[in-house]
Amino acid sequence: MKVQDFHLRRLSVLVAFICAASAVAGCGGGSGEDAYCGALKKDQGVFADDSSGMALIGNLPALHRLAAKAPDDLDDEWQTVLSALDSLDEAIEKAGVKPGDFANGQPPAGLSATEKTRIAQAASEVADQDVVDAFSGIDQQARDVCKLQLGL
Repeated sequence: MKVQDFHLRRLSVLVAFICAASAVAGCGGGSGEDAYCGALKKDQGVFADDSSGMALIGNLPALHRLAAKAPDDLDDEWQTVLSALDSLDEAIEKAGVKPGDFANGQPPAGLSATEKTRIAQAASEVADQDVVDAFSGIDQQARDVCKLQLGL
């Protein structure tokens, strides 16, 4: 056997092993991707826009479930989005109000200046460019792979 043939054979065995390992791990567009796309389709309504932007906060449990099913290449995007939304949710909760208490993005009456500032800072994190880019990546993958329009 020639040296070149030996190297080609080793390479083909290595490629076959990697493909088999990927299939066992659920990589490469298999059922894991189908499960994520199915979950996105089922929970597509959580991305519905509202005038205050607080709808996503009310749907955090569903967003966390979707993130858990997301393909590995979206881990960073989901982590960025959820971190910002969790911070906003925490600020709202600490103020003793609910996302639905905000009318047209305005905080409810009776909040202290400190509470308003804390909520405003957390809300500005959600609007940061890295979070916007992460939402864009999630949306792009949903369009390209799952054939869904999330409306982000």
